[in-house]
Amino acid sequence: MRRLLGVLAGESGYGMVSVLIAIVLLSVGVVVLSSSSVFLSSLKNEASVRSVAATVALTYMEELKTRERVTLASEDPLRVNEKGEPDENGAFLRVLEVSSEPSVVESVRLRIKVGYPGHFGRAMTVEVVTIIYVGE
Repeated sequence: MRRLLGVLAGESGYGMVSVLIAIVLLSVGVVVLSSSSVFLSSLKNEASVRSVAATVALTYMEELKTRERVTLASEDPLRVNEKGEPDENGAFLRVLEVSSEPSVVESVRLRIKVGYPGHFGRAMTVEVVTIIYVGE
């Protein structure tokens, strides 16, 4: 009997505590990986929305460049959809600011700001600026 107890006491292997620690570490690793994938997915979505907002701003800027120079004036904020068309339920808020440009004679500065819903519900903005000569 003594010999049997000696053999059993000398056995090496994993104890219950080691197995529990391994399970906890594995669970923490899985949680970290899943949360990072959710975070990366939300960043990808935000980048996509930012790209659409930039496209809305650039498209509107190109439209402004074709207008008569004397009709260029600041506009109130306007809700637009992803195509840049006015839509009261649009996800984007477009603002046009026209101001004189002191560094260039007879010119105006056009600043288009397009607001979009950002990460964690924060409002973000894309801004496009150009200078247009309005002289004759």
